[in-house]
Amino acid sequence: MKNLKLVVALCCVIFILASCSTMTKMPSSAEMQAINDSIVAEGYQLYYSERANWIATDLLFEKCDMANVGGSVTYQPDDNTWVVVFFDRNDENCVLEYRVSTLSDEAYVFDSIRPISEEERILWIRNNTLINKAIRKYGDKMQFASKLFGSPNLDIIEINDHLIRMYFLQGTIKHDLIPFGNDYSIDCDENLEPIAFRKYHNSLIAIPTKDNGEEVRMTMHSHLPDNPFITPTDICNFLLYRSADMDSFSVLSIAYNCVFTFSLNRQQIFVEKRK
Repeated sequence: MKNLKLVVALCCVIFILASCSTMTKMPSSAEMQAINDSIVAEGYQLYYSERANWIATDLLFEKCDMANVGGSVTYQPDDNTWVVVFFDRNDENCVLEYRVSTLSDEAYVFDSIRPISEEERILWIRNNTLINKAIRKYGDKMQFASKLFGSPNLDIIEINDHLIRMYFLQGTIKHDLIPFGNDYSIDCDENLEPIAFRKYHNSLIAIPTKDNGEEVRMTMHSHLPDNPFITPTDICNFLLYRSADMDSFSVLSIAYNCVFTFSLNRQQIFVEKRK
């Protein structure tokens, strides 16, 4: 039987900070539950978007001549479906469409050429506008690892009718690592104007999923006072890069002197106060 392995990404300064008098008062149990449920829901939404793009991109390389591929859009026609559409070089025709259900994982691939729909064209123009405005305003605040580690990934999530959130995630081409950190979001209003920037971690926290050849079963990293909760980006990258036997990860919250643990099996975040 394999020994239970735990990887902890902590700095000694964290334990000093935990005892400081700057501790923030914890929300009530009901407030905490609502916050954590919202984080889990957004984390899964981000995960489904990123996973659909991964699979669709692999199919694109397999089925299409990349010299003839231009832009793309990813969107939800309904709450339980994600669609990824790749355009030709002239951004006039669809060269591949990938459609997947988040309820059943049932997926469809269409690689026959068809004209881009008006909805897809509008989304493509909107997304380009969002990205250009956001990068102009906040681009110098974002920092990622070298291309030898992996390129950043961009996902656009519609929070509600008045708020669009762009996530920038640190990707990796390295095996057996979860790339927590180097993650950001930019919120835009209904007029496509960037209104808020958030940095979720201070740096890249690359946590291995294997230790001496054995699979790690659980991981932990810390969040400083300005970011007390598990983040949707934490959940997304955990789901994308975890090993098969890894069911949970934890975050030590300095602000609340507690440990948040996300359980994949329960699809919930649990809170444990530290003594």
